[in-house]
This record gives sequence, C-alpha cells and structure tokens, in this order.
Amino acid sequence: MSSNPDEMTGTMKAIGFHEHGDIDQIELLDVPIPSIGDNDVLVNVKASSLNHQDLFAVRELDHYITEYPFWGGGDIAGVVEVVGDDVSDWSAGDRVVVNSRISCRECDLCLNGEQSMCRNLKVIGEHRRGGFAEYVDVPERNLHPLPDHVSFETAAAVPIAAGCAWRALMNRGDIRPPHDLLVVGATGGVGTYAIQIAKNVIGVETLYAITGSESKTERLQEMGVDHVINYNEEEFDRKIWELTDKTGVDAVFNTVGGDTWVKSMRCLRNGGKFITSGATAGPNPETEIRLIFMRQLEVFGSTSHSHSDFVDMLDHVWNGRIEPVIQETIRLSDYEVAFEKMANRGLYGKLILTQS
Repeated sequence: MSSNPDEMTGTMKAIGFHEHGDIDQIELLDVPIPSIGDNDVLVNVKASSLNHQDLFAVRELDHYITEYPFWGGGDIAGVVEVVGDDVSDWSAGDRVVVNSRISCRECDLCLNGEQSMCRNLKVIGEHRRGGFAEYVDVPERNLHPLPDHVSFETAAAVPIAAGCAWRALMNRGDIRPPHDLLVVGATGGVGTYAIQIAKNVIGVETLYAITGSESKTERLQEMGVDHVINYNEEEFDRKIWELTDKTGVDAVFNTVGGDTWVKSMRCLRNGGKFITSGATAGPNPETEIRLIFMRQLEVFGSTSHSHSDFVDMLDHVWNGRIEPVIQETIRLSDYEVAFEKMANRGLYGKLILTQS
C-alpha cells in the first residue's frame, strides 16, 4: 500500500462490457488501474454486491455511460490503497465502505440536505465505473469507516439496498407506530432491509409481507413478519382485506411494480400511503386512478438515500439492529454464476462478490 498516487500503475481485472445487450455481454477484462485526483482515494476492493442497477447498466443505461468498457458495482467495501495529495482524513490501510451516491453539494437540493435528488447526481456503478474490479477510485467524502467487527462481505451487502429501504420508510413514508405496513418484494435485497427497519427500528404495529415460496415464507416469519402471504396460493389483496377486517393497511412499500401495482393500492385503507421504490417486475403497470382519488391515497416516490440517511442507517447496521441478509458469496472470477442468479430473480437477500 502507498500514499503516493503516482506509484500505482499497471493493470487490474474487472468484470464489465464493451456494448449493451444482456448479461452474456459481461466478460473478464484486463484494464488500467484507475488514476485518482487530489481529493480522491483509490480503494482496494475486498467485496462488492450485485443490485438491479447492474442489470440495468448492461441492458439499457447507455445514456448514462460515457466511456467503455464499463463495469458496475455500487456496493463496495475494501481497504484504502492510495490517497490523493489533498486527502487528510484517510490513510493507506483504512477499512472503508463506500457511499455510491456522489452529489455536487452545491445545488439548492444538496444545500437543503436532499443529496439523493441532487441536480448533478452521479452514481458509482451507473454513471461511472464501479467496484466489480480490483480497485475503484472514490471521492474522499464518499468513504465511511468500517468497524473492525464488521466483515467486508457484510459491509458490501449494505449501502444501496439498506439506504433505499431506510429512506423510503424513515424519510419519504415517515412510517411510525402504530402504523401497520405491507412489504411487496419482501425477500429481495431492499425488502429484507425494509422488514428489519420496520420491525427492529420503527416498531410497526403489524407487519405483512408477500412472497412466492414456502421456504421464503418461513424465513420471513423468522425475521418477525406477522403475516406472510404466498401470492402463488392466494390473491394477496383479498387476503390483506380479510386480515384487516376490510379496513386495509396504513402503508404499502412496493419495490416490484408490474402486476403488483393495483393490488397494492387495493390493500390500503382510506388515506393510506403507497411508497414506490423499484420496478423489477416492470416499469409500466396498468393502474386504477379511481383508487387513488376515491380513497385519497398518498403516493410517495423514493430512490436512494441522502447523506444523513446513510449515516443513520449505518449506525443501526454496526450496532446489530439491522443485519444484512446474504444468500451467497461468490468469487469475482465466477461472475457468470452471480449474474445468472440475479437475472433469474430468485434471490433471498444479497449476492456478494469477493476477490478470493
């Protein structure tokens, strides 16, 4: 390790693509080690995790990507390798986790604490190359210290998914006791964090979740979900109506979209909150506008976290109130297996990629 940015030269391995298509475009690359600016840090990536943004990048986000080959990876944990000339808060050897959201800190939204809506937002792994590589260059302000008791694999499972769930429930939806909550998409990366935030941090009155298999039902029950509904066995909107004595729930958090959209609205009580934060099952669902105005529903869009969201969320992870759910850890060189699992949407929690 070195503190001199001029000493890092040569090439590294990365998992990326030269042109868009599907996951078969992703390949093992031999590319130059990134150079860093005066306020940047070069991180030796120890672990990274997959998100749907990594599928979107290869499939469709050509309007975001300015340079090829490109590689994703917004969830990153590792060790500081080299620091820029003007970096004073970090040193070679520091253990870190990366906040992938790079805000300008100068626009009106940033100055009001809404960095997630920054007018000049750049996202590591989406607008610039990410952590599916041996090294990644990161602005120093986007690093956070990683406690010694937390593994790199655990830390890499956290940032994007946990930050998304935290902002949706704690900030945008403002879910508080005695609210009850339905999570649609409960066994994905964001969903498993939403379950824990709702149960262990907020303390909702009653927690409902939707899944499609018996094994996942058991896991959600173990996490503290009060009522788990298998959508392959019954219509979840009808079941919610039954469980709530035809009243509906206070709030729905939906990360899926697609054909769950109208059913989720039907689950809400009059004046209920619909929080939407994903479209993994499709971004253009049929809708029913009358449900919104007749029941006077509130619809909240939510994306990624602000700086304060991120710091607050990390504190709960480090102290154990929120525990990342990791399905599997896979070597970076076995990336094809990992991307296949992600694309097939059969995950429970997070997939982690490691260098060894």
